[in-house]
Amino acid sequence: MSDVLIISPHFDDVPLSLGQSLLDGELAGRSVSVRVAFGRTNWSVQMHPTARRASVISRWRELEERLAARRFGYSLKVDSFEEVILRRGSLDPETFRGGTEPRSDPLFGQIRDHLRVLGAQHDNIWVPAGLGEHIDHRLIATAAADLTVAGKANFTFYEDRPYVSYLSDAELAEQLSVLNLELGSRDVSGPIQGATQAVVRRIYRSQMDPYFVDAQNMDLRRSLCERVWVASR
Repeated sequence: MSDVLIISPHFDDVPLSLGQSLLDGELAGRSVSVRVAFGRTNWSVQMHPTARRASVISRWRELEERLAARRFGYSLKVDSFEEVILRRGSLDPETFRGGTEPRSDPLFGQIRDHLRVLGAQHDNIWVPAGLGEHIDHRLIATAAADLTVAGKANFTFYEDRPYVSYLSDAELAEQLSVLNLELGSRDVSGPIQGATQAVVRRIYRSQMDPYFVDAQNMDLRRSLCERVWVASR
């Protein structure tokens, strides 16, 4: 089985989105590396996120990620891009989720170049699909899609939890369509287990609020599996 590099926009995205696959699904037993792109963060539900707290919260969240890496069995690297809340200085969801065009973001070129370099070094890279329209997720998804269209690299797109849990099938299809790729899906785990969700909640105490927990409960009730999309060649 080939090695897999997974790009995680923020600390927590990979165990949230692919934890079951890492434990006993398609990723289990493989050599998995996770690379957190936006490693400079000030977001936590445990304290008011001011810019002055970015260093403290970044260290806290990296510690959580290192605990997750040991539990879910992956190696970890952290890049130093600033998350959108720090870049824009706003906690208003309208400033970091929704219809913002990723290619207009000042960081887009850097993210695309970063993925191009990684794509030349790795044959099997998984990136978020940008579902839920968080701009940091969409920056990575759009850059990966553009590189795929240009024939510079090939990427596997994983669904973004917790956001995808709140999307209807029509909304999901619409958001995937902006990648401008012919995509085929496959499950990469069996049904998500409550025990796996509990591990994620215990590790990422800085992040867990009712939005996350409600999404986990919806996935559990619907016996959903983790899923990825691959572009047709």
